[in-house]
Amino acid sequence: MPPDKPQHRILPALRRWANWTLLALALIFCALAAWIRVRFGEVRFDQIVANLPIGAGKGIGNNSLAVEVAVWCLGLPVVVVVLLALGTRRFRSRLGAKRRAKLIPAVSLAVGFTVLLSVAGVPEFAIAQLSETSIAAHYVEPAVTSVPAKPRNLVTIYLESGENTYGDAALMGENLLADLDAATGDGWVTYEGLSQYQGGGWTMAGVVSTQCGIPLKSELASGSVDLNRLGEEIDYYLPGATCLGDVLAGQGYRSVFVGGADDDFAGKGVYLADHGYTEVLGLEHWKGTDSSDFISEEWGLADSHTLKHAADVLDELHAGGQPFNLTVLTLDTHEPAGVYPDCEAEHEVPMASAITCSMKAVAGLLEHAEQAGYLDDTVVMVMGDHLKGTGDQDAFRDVLSAAEKRTVVFRVWSPDGMQLTRESADQLSVLPTTLELLGFGLDAGRAGIGVSFVGSHSIAGTALELSEDAYRELLIAPSTGIYQRFWSAGR
Repeated sequence: MPPDKPQHRILPALRRWANWTLLALALIFCALAAWIRVRFGEVRFDQIVANLPIGAGKGIGNNSLAVEVAVWCLGLPVVVVVLLALGTRRFRSRLGAKRRAKLIPAVSLAVGFTVLLSVAGVPEFAIAQLSETSIAAHYVEPAVTSVPAKPRNLVTIYLESGENTYGDAALMGENLLADLDAATGDGWVTYEGLSQYQGGGWTMAGVVSTQCGIPLKSELASGSVDLNRLGEEIDYYLPGATCLGDVLAGQGYRSVFVGGADDDFAGKGVYLADHGYTEVLGLEHWKGTDSSDFISEEWGLADSHTLKHAADVLDELHAGGQPFNLTVLTLDTHEPAGVYPDCEAEHEVPMASAITCSMKAVAGLLEHAEQAGYLDDTVVMVMGDHLKGTGDQDAFRDVLSAAEKRTVVFRVWSPDGMQLTRESADQLSVLPTTLELLGFGLDAGRAGIGVSFVGSHSIAGTALELSEDAYRELLIAPSTGIYQRFWSAGR
């Protein structure tokens, strides 16, 4: 019998390894889907795209997450398939015919990919793309119509995953916001009606919605990305949008950001630099300082030290005589919980300790501002950037999921006093509210797609007049035309 021709041996081998490769990809897709669900719970496609390390979203922010993805979502599935391949000489189903067995790799890949797309929110995103509605019909570019005789300074503290549920002792076992409550007592307004906007749920979405008055939609998802520049360092972030920092820069304000995390994470540093902030003090700035021992591998500098640095920056800004805008972002309460050596709280759940110690640090900054007399000419806002995630491994998952109504923290101090006039609002109305608190006039109290809830402003003819379902559709719709302008103009 003549020996087999080479192709008779090569082609079957290639087919077998192609089958194993398809199975490996199927397992990788399923592992990624499981990891996303466990780590982050329900997510949106825009959220995933906006946090990819491409374009302005460079930097993953947490090295431990990268290791988890590499080990559990890539390494483990590959190892499993290699061991299976080495343990058998042929790809054959013991329970079915050979022809049926040949379909298993392709079917497995299709199932795995479908599961991943579902968990990543792609079906909802794809359906939303069919909508012809757009925020363009409701958008008002932020523009002041009058200015105060004496500008007020602004301090904004974003609480990572800060929500009012933490203060419900009946649900949480104790009031984890007790220190914040004590520091925001007399003269402060505590507003429990601020909701996370539909489609939000991560830090940059919270920052953009409250500072620009628009839902955050990534450049890639809006269809305006230059595919030739994917992977390159991008020096713009919504350059065509007018945000709080832009308005304040036009009024002579000096804007400074203080945070403990990596500036590059999700494009935060690019956004700030592109929208009026002249100084961004993040993780890289604190390395090599006397705070180095309080930097975690997960996210960055402990809130206890970040807020102390913020107090020093506040002293410098107030002494400068120029109106200023100081923005601070905490991080201890991001999963996994950051519990540092100087955190004296000893709760059974680490996240409870992280919340308690973070609130104590925030209270320390507020008390410093009060004792120094800064509250006489400064508006202070303390707000959550978004609701806490409820991934399968996240702290308080069951408690928070069962909570009847969850809203983000919103505490305000104004030297002039104030009254918040709407019982409820979402993050998209914070921008006009902030500008009016600072004494700037706005036409009908509007900026972005929001309406100020300081003073009495009619919502007639605005997006807020829409029904709940129509408003939800508006926020998740692609609004492609206006977002292409936001991402493309001026770059």
